[in-house]
Amino acid sequence: MDSSQRCREVIQTCGVELVDGRLPVLHTPSTLFRYQLSEAIRNNTDLVDYMGDYLDELLSEHDAISLYLDPMTLGTPDSATTHVSGGLPQTESLVRLMLGVDALQSRLVATLVDKFPEYIGDEGTDGDASATKVSVKILRQLRWLDYVLDSGALTEKLLETLGFVPPDMQREIVVALPDIISDSDNTQVSKVLASMLKETPELMLPVLDTLGSLDCAPALLQEARNSVISHLASAEPIELPVLLRFLLQSVSADAAAPVIMRIRKRLDVDSIVLASRQRSTLADQSPDVLIFDAIATSLRSHKHLRDAWLKIIASDANVGSQTTLDLVVLLILHQITTHTKRVESVLKAKIDIVSSQPIAYTPALFESNIARFPAVFSVYFPALVSVSGWLIQTSALGSQGARVATSILVSAFGAMGMFQRQEISGELAVHIGSGNANEIDTAAHIYLELATKHPYELRPFAVFIKGLLDYVDNLDITHVRTIFDTLGILSTLAGGSDDSMFSDLYIFVRKQLSSVFPKYNRIGVVGTVSLLRQLGSEHTLEAAQADECGGSSMSQAPRANIQALRRAVQLLEMLMDSGRHQSWTFISMTYDELAHIVETHGLHQQLLTWLHENVSSKFAAQFLGDVEDLNQRYMLSGHASVALSLDDDEAAVLDVFNHNDDAEASGLHAATKRADSDVTRLCGCVLSCLPSLLRLIQVCEKALGDGSLGEIDALLVCGIYLLPPIDIASPHSTPASLQYNMAQSDDSSGNASLLLAGNALVGIDEDSRLDLIKSVCRWPVDLRRALCTSLYVAVNWFREVINAFADQDSDEVRAKVVLRVNQLEQIESGLEALAESLSGTSSEFHPQRAGLVPEMSDTAARTATNGLALRIPGPTTVIESVTENVGLGLKEGSFMVDVGGLLLSQEDTHKLVHGTNNDGNASAKKRGRKRKSTGVLPVHDFAKELHPFLRELSFSAFDILKLGDQVSEHRPLLSARGLSVILRELHAAVASKLVRRAEKRVPWGKPPPSFGALATFSSNIANSSARDVFSRVRVLFPSLLQYLDACLHVRARFRNDVDELEQLSHAPRVVAVDSSDVSVVELCIDRLLHIVSIVLSWDGLQADSDHTNKPSSLTLVLGALARQGHRTHDEISSIVPSVLVRRAFDYLHSVAQTVATSIRAIDVLRMLVAVRSFAPSCEPVDEIIGMTKEQRKATMDGRISEMARCVLDAKWDNAQELRPADLELLVGLHIMRCPHNRLDLAYTYAAHILPQSIDTRSDVDDSVALATLKPATFASAYKAVSQALATIIQDSQLASMGSSDMVQFSGRVVDTWVELTRITQTLSTPLQRTVLVVALRSGLTMTDLFTKTILPILDSCFFTHRDNIIAVLERMRKATRILQSICNHSKASQDTRLQSAVPQTKRKLEQLIFQVYVLMGNNDSMGAVTLGRLKHRGVRGEVVSSQIPRGYESEDESEEAEEEEEGGEAEGGEAEGEEEEDVRMESASDDNVPDQPPPPTKRNRSTTARSKVGKRMEVLQRKEILAKRRKSAGHKDT
Repeated sequence: MDSSQRCREVIQTCGVELVDGRLPVLHTPSTLFRYQLSEAIRNNTDLVDYMGDYLDELLSEHDAISLYLDPMTLGTPDSATTHVSGGLPQTESLVRLMLGVDALQSRLVATLVDKFPEYIGDEGTDGDASATKVSVKILRQLRWLDYVLDSGALTEKLLETLGFVPPDMQREIVVALPDIISDSDNTQVSKVLASMLKETPELMLPVLDTLGSLDCAPALLQEARNSVISHLASAEPIELPVLLRFLLQSVSADAAAPVIMRIRKRLDVDSIVLASRQRSTLADQSPDVLIFDAIATSLRSHKHLRDAWLKIIASDANVGSQTTLDLVVLLILHQITTHTKRVESVLKAKIDIVSSQPIAYTPALFESNIARFPAVFSVYFPALVSVSGWLIQTSALGSQGARVATSILVSAFGAMGMFQRQEISGELAVHIGSGNANEIDTAAHIYLELATKHPYELRPFAVFIKGLLDYVDNLDITHVRTIFDTLGILSTLAGGSDDSMFSDLYIFVRKQLSSVFPKYNRIGVVGTVSLLRQLGSEHTLEAAQADECGGSSMSQAPRANIQALRRAVQLLEMLMDSGRHQSWTFISMTYDELAHIVETHGLHQQLLTWLHENVSSKFAAQFLGDVEDLNQRYMLSGHASVALSLDDDEAAVLDVFNHNDDAEASGLHAATKRADSDVTRLCGCVLSCLPSLLRLIQVCEKALGDGSLGEIDALLVCGIYLLPPIDIASPHSTPASLQYNMAQSDDSSGNASLLLAGNALVGIDEDSRLDLIKSVCRWPVDLRRALCTSLYVAVNWFREVINAFADQDSDEVRAKVVLRVNQLEQIESGLEALAESLSGTSSEFHPQRAGLVPEMSDTAARTATNGLALRIPGPTTVIESVTENVGLGLKEGSFMVDVGGLLLSQEDTHKLVHGTNNDGNASAKKRGRKRKSTGVLPVHDFAKELHPFLRELSFSAFDILKLGDQVSEHRPLLSARGLSVILRELHAAVASKLVRRAEKRVPWGKPPPSFGALATFSSNIANSSARDVFSRVRVLFPSLLQYLDACLHVRARFRNDVDELEQLSHAPRVVAVDSSDVSVVELCIDRLLHIVSIVLSWDGLQADSDHTNKPSSLTLVLGALARQGHRTHDEISSIVPSVLVRRAFDYLHSVAQTVATSIRAIDVLRMLVAVRSFAPSCEPVDEIIGMTKEQRKATMDGRISEMARCVLDAKWDNAQELRPADLELLVGLHIMRCPHNRLDLAYTYAAHILPQSIDTRSDVDDSVALATLKPATFASAYKAVSQALATIIQDSQLASMGSSDMVQFSGRVVDTWVELTRITQTLSTPLQRTVLVVALRSGLTMTDLFTKTILPILDSCFFTHRDNIIAVLERMRKATRILQSICNHSKASQDTRLQSAVPQTKRKLEQLIFQVYVLMGNNDSMGAVTLGRLKHRGVRGEVVSSQIPRGYESEDESEEAEEEEEGGEAEGGEAEGEEEEDVRMESASDDNVPDQPPPPTKRNRSTTARSKVGKRMEVLQRKEILAKRRKSAGHKDT
């Protein structure tokens, strides 16, 4: 028998049947086969060689080799054979089975490896391309073996084969290597694979996959990462997920930051993904989602990657370096709960404007990225909505954060699917229901933006917005208008009212208009006009025309247009018809709302014409006349005395007296024998419609006449008929009869009409005018009240006249507008004096009571018995109205009150209301709280502050301030008082929109107060966005600077300051002043400085860009400052940005030299800081070090710091006006803006300036004292120095310092901290509480900074500076002990503010102690530190009892005090024995305390707690030391 036959029989005996031309058949389990074959070989050693030869013979057959590489078939009980292809278990191949035999493995492995090259490229049997290659089958036999006898030889052979095989087989071998080689060969294989990354980049993916499975040395991984990063830019998009996954998952914590920075620099996701999309026609082949999924997987798995990436994004201050990669990473991290707050902090710093860095994340950045990568942001949509919701909640009205949130949601709504759109719509509805004005405003404007840009996409989700109508009465009127504008757009998409949504809205607004409550009337007016604007706009009418025509003939287009116009006219008629049944203030609101939409949005030309002819044309018939008409109307014997006329030849006169209800109530109309009027009798006074009607007339006239008011220019110069010729010397009878006689003489001393005619109120000198006002204030009460009404209407009339004509180009018109502005302040002052004279009387004047201003409260209507509709407050405020009935000219029993549908008499109503009010007050008093205010302005507010009740000056009125580059000498000049009025209104408008305000949430039913005059219902300024307001102020900015210089020049002339006059010699003469205007000029300067400061501090200044080649808003503002300072007319584009900023800074610094009050100085400082933040870069540290002292002071930071010091050291007359926040700002700027040695300056404050500010002894050296720092201001200064010290540590580049500089820096920080804490031991009792809270909280920050920032760096340089570092820690011990004393003091003083910070402070102190122990343990210096018990000391350092008397705290609190008494302290020093003696002395002193010892139970508890604390400290100490040792061992291996 030959050897082959023998081997065949042995194999068959062991359980495998070999059949020629067929797969082998396995009859026994594989483990049993291996065992039996091994036993047969062990019994016959010659069988090893025979079996090896036989296997070589079997594998030598090229056609049959696959039979022995494929899985065998299983033998069945009936000896039938079945291939493994169904439910039967999978079997191994014959070769694989033989490799499990130890004696045959080595030779068989060598045979397979030798055969492997022969079959490279050979496909499966029968030429089937889909069959597995023979070479791959051979390779699979070697994978996942239980063990390999000679793994080194196998690895070497495979690596040798790897060098000459084709790339496809190289890929197979590389992928199989981790499953073949043993752990001992990892190093050899990883070196070969690392070299292949550079030589064969096409195999990078399998090589990286294999390297990730091997235990590679850090150096090899670093080399592999370098190769991968260099290949990122040229890699195929499909390869990027694998490359990024390897880079992020293979990097250690130390190397994470450099790798991430290189990834951000090399990986251009935008260009890679966009290029792949251009090459691919299928959207699902885009690799962007896979790329970010790989990043997300790595970030979720490794905390050090999250921390490093977030830190890099936070530290990147370069504008324009932010990419899609950073945005998506922030969204990924925001989804991780532990990093949510940190991500929000980074976003807030990148979105909002701060003084240290410009805006990085603009709305355009989010919009463009979401539009390019909608699939990616859809994956992270929950995080996107969460971030936008957080921005909506925390951002102020119109701030940069609100604009970013708007951009995110609007872009996502347009780019994503139905699910995301539904979520966005619902989320916005939730924000509107929050009760926060910021959230409501932003969310409502986002709805409007969505309706404007994506109306058809938003239409399916209109149900969310319609649901808000049920709660719209709790919203501010501005938000109501925005919601109705949104619904109006959605309901008029097709241009008609057949839609069900439009019908629902029509029914809703009609119901509101018919209500008896003013707040619902206001909602109805706003809703109706919003629908009218949408239905009557050019765009909607064109849409209606196109929809109606469709594919029909064009002859149907005019009919469709007429149909749409007819619907709009029906809305107008409904609105006017509702006004006929309400009040004059209702009609006034309607006129204001119509004027607003005409002015801001526009209406169709035909609709404007109808509105002008049918509504506005009634003005002349009701309010205008000439002298002849007045003579006939009042049956005057002479000519009527007209006041405030600018043109004697102009016949038109505004008859105010004709509609003065107070004059009628006082009997003046009866005395003048006035003819009957045909004016409709409605609630309130018809004069309330006069200003709003003029506003509607002028906006319609401008819309129809291309901005010209030539048809109504007579209104600018016409006079006003205020009073008839009444004899004021003696009434006809008693004042109660309210009857007056006609004046029969032309003597103005007794003739009221002549006394106020002409320009007597405004055209005389100030002393005569004041005498006239004093004389008028002595008139009878009822006559003064009637005059108040006339003057109030005259003031509002002039304000609307200024609004109308201020933007006209005619010089003549402009001159007359200036005259009206100059008259305005004097008339207002006269009105204020008259109202003050009536204050406290039964005839007290109030516009709301007189029916001249719409009611702000929710009042119901009342019906008078004489048919005159009047109005009284509702049950909550009716008491005030009942007590004032006499002043309104009402008689008892003359009206019935509608309360809850019941008509009650005046007496019953009085009882009902008084009873309700008393019950409410009693119940509130019983509950121990005050009654909440109803939000209605008190009736006496008008006499104290009349401006909220006046018509607002719109932005068109501010055009009167425009001066141009060349100021004409013949230009009419504004008076100082007129300028003050304009600046007051401009300042209010700017402050309301550009100043960030954090508003609290308010419950439903109490809407937040809105900006705008009560007399102006639909305020253009209140309805404008911050960007719109800024765009108008930007045009006025150069003129405002000229007015500022002019006012400063006038003040210098009044003070006869030669230096200032020389400095301001270039100031133009644009203000007319006299000697009585000194205080007014000072007020103008304050307002101008504040306006400029607000503009420069607006958070949208840097982000405001038109995305065109035009200069940005920031460049224009800085250019105006630079031109005003250097008086040049160079093109702004030709000036380098750094030079532009410096010139603007120099101009403001020159203005700072002329400030006279502390408030102005702070305003100028804020402006300087704002301009400094616009500088492209700061001076390098090396350059600053090389400067002289004078050069440092000349830098922008140096000048800010020096100016802050000068303000602190000046003796201001108004120093009491400095707020704590202002003092903190001054001290912070003095320290933080110091260009060199900020830490030394902070030490000077802590060691010298602050102690001297509270030392009142006369012999104290005050060489470094500052005048404004006194005991009253000490707390603010202490807080500012503490914050500055922490900021210095955070801003210092500690890692880049040398070891000596680092130790010196740490020592100086410790010295400053020690001095700050020592001050707390010398404070007087009034200061102690506030300062101790600041000291404890700042100490919390300092311990945290030491633990996380300074101690790790001191650890790295301990061996070279051992003694100095120990000395630093020794000095730090003093500060920490004082903090422990403050914690002890909090228990004795029972101060809850202190106690709230004690637990966290003690935890931070404990961590600091452990870190010091770790530092000493790592550097073999444990002998330099010891742990002992602290004495229980008070805040002044005295030893006190650790037990609080029982009367002051409970048993639980006493137990907690004993547990907290045990603490540790790091004690470092050279004399270790002395420290141990101190510890022993502390223990002895505790035993000698004369206080009664605690009960045994408490002592046992204290002992248990002490043992627990000791064990915890020991465990934490061991953990820290082990962690440090592992880390150092890893470094040594590297």
